[in-house]
Amino acid sequence: MKDHKHLDSIDTVKGIGIILVVIGHSTYVSEPVLTWLTSFHMPLFFIVSGILFAHKNSDQEPFGVYMRKRFCGMMLPYFWFSLIYIAVDYYYLYAHPEVIDQAFINSAILQAVSLFGISVLWFLPAIFLGEMCLYGIIRNWPVWVIVLFASVASWVPSVGMKLIQVYIDMERGPFSTWLGNLLMALLRVFPALVFLLMGYGTYFLLRKLWLKASLEVLVGVLCLLLNLLIAFANGRVDMHFLVFHDVLLYYLGAFSASLGLILLCRHCRPFWLLGFLGSNSLIVMLTHLDCQVMSFAIRFAVGMDQFIPVAKGLLFRIHLYGALLAGELLMIVLVGKVGFFLIGRKTPLPLQGPGWIRKAVLKKRSRKFKRLK
Repeated sequence: MKDHKHLDSIDTVKGIGIILVVIGHSTYVSEPVLTWLTSFHMPLFFIVSGILFAHKNSDQEPFGVYMRKRFCGMMLPYFWFSLIYIAVDYYYLYAHPEVIDQAFINSAILQAVSLFGISVLWFLPAIFLGEMCLYGIIRNWPVWVIVLFASVASWVPSVGMKLIQVYIDMERGPFSTWLGNLLMALLRVFPALVFLLMGYGTYFLLRKLWLKASLEVLVGVLCLLLNLLIAFANGRVDMHFLVFHDVLLYYLGAFSASLGLILLCRHCRPFWLLGFLGSNSLIVMLTHLDCQVMSFAIRFAVGMDQFIPVAKGLLFRIHLYGALLAGELLMIVLVGKVGFFLIGRKTPLPLQGPGWIRKAVLKKRSRKFKRLK
């Protein structure tokens, strides 16, 4: 990959990916669309993380430095937002007891302390532990051992889930529930690591095979078509709960769609909104569902239905996703500038607007400076 194009295209890929994640969680998508989305939208982020690991030469950093940096970036948000989600649940327990009960909150607490993760938070321990394993593997293992390990690791979750399911059916107390959740959280590390390795290898493959733009676009389209065929052949999958069906089809479908998006985005003009959402995809992932942004957006869309009777179907979705976008842009600003410590940062995020806004601001500052002179 050419470095001057790399990060912009990766942010665009992440922007598309996080939009697909939010759409998949909106519950207003058909089953075929959901089958397609789940075939790759979460693996995409692991593959991109593997690409960034290679791009930044992360394996050359001292392990302590790398682990501390990734812990702050992944696990601190995990713990902070676990507390926020539980606080929101307690609010609903006392304000709307018909919605949830204490047993629901107790289950959420067990999920948090077992690294299983409340709702979307499962992603953070999986990618953190996966990246720690990736660091050790890349530094210490030859290529043939890595390929052999990835082949075996691809099958571990399917076998492990059969054993854990027997255990879950037998469990009775809180400790047994905690242990079952912990085992599932550890099993997620295997597919996470496989996708991270795919991304790591993809980085070097694309650097060596820089093709003509038209050919790369064609290959990207073919990869997406291949994913579409595989998605409907394999059925709906779920990395959260380790539902893969045919393991080979699952990994092939997820990789083909991810590679297709990466190839296409390398030859698209940068679009500010996609890049902005992509560079802040962690905030969107953490806030869109359990911080009630989704809930408020749905209420807004339903309310618009009452004032505009024709707002059924397509217009309803426009209202819904428009409100979601506005809500998430607000959350990015709030978390990035005020709650930056929630995502493991010591300083506020340097949020940048579209190019035309930046030019207008710079022009205004230039005029002001000339008047002062």
